[in-house]
Amino acid sequence: KILDSSVAMGLTAEQGAKLFGTLMKTAGLTADQAENLAEGTYQLAVANNVNPAAAMEQLAESSELFATYSKEGGKNIAQAAVQATKLGISLSSLSQISDSLLDFQTSLNSEIETGIILGRNINLQKARELALVDDMTGMMDAVLEQLGGQAEWNELLGYQRKALASALGTDVATMAKLV
Repeated sequence: KILDSSVAMGLTAEQGAKLFGTLMKTAGLTADQAENLAEGTYQLAVANNVNPAAAMEQLAESSELFATYSKEGGKNIAQAAVQATKLGISLSSLSQISDSLLDFQTSLNSEIETGIILGRNINLQKARELALVDDMTGMMDAVLEQLGGQAEWNELLGYQRKALASALGTDVATMAKLV
C-alpha cells in the first residue's frame, strides 16, 4: 500500500517508506491517516502549482520538525512543506526562522537594529505570535509581508541584507529565495 501510494506521488519506495515512517512514528498516525495526510499534501501542492514530489520529500526529511511542531495530525506541517517548496527553501529553514523569532529578547533587539539599519519600521510581532502557536504557514506569510518585494531587496546594500537575514535567524541566500 505504501509502495503504491509512493509511486502515485512520484516518490521512490525508499522516500515513501521514510515519509510514511515519519508520519506514523513521529505523529502517531495510523497507516490510513498517514496516507490521507500524504495524499492531501500532494493535492495541496498540485493546487498551488508546486512540485508535489518535492513537497513530499520535504515531509519525509523532517521528522524532527514534525515531532516538534505538528498539530491537527500534521496538517500544519504538510501546509508548511508546500509553502517551503513554493518559496524554494527547506522546512528546516522555516524551523530555524521560527526558533529565531521565539528567542524573544534576541529577536526584538534584532528587529530594532534592522529597522535602524534599513531606515524603516520592521514589525515581526505577528510572525512571533504565529510561530508561538506552531502556525508555520501563517508565520511565513507575516515574515514575507515585512520583507517587501524584489525591487526593495535589490536596492538594499549587502550589510542591510545581512541585517535582515540575521533578524530572522537565517542567511542571505535563504532571504533572497524568500523575496
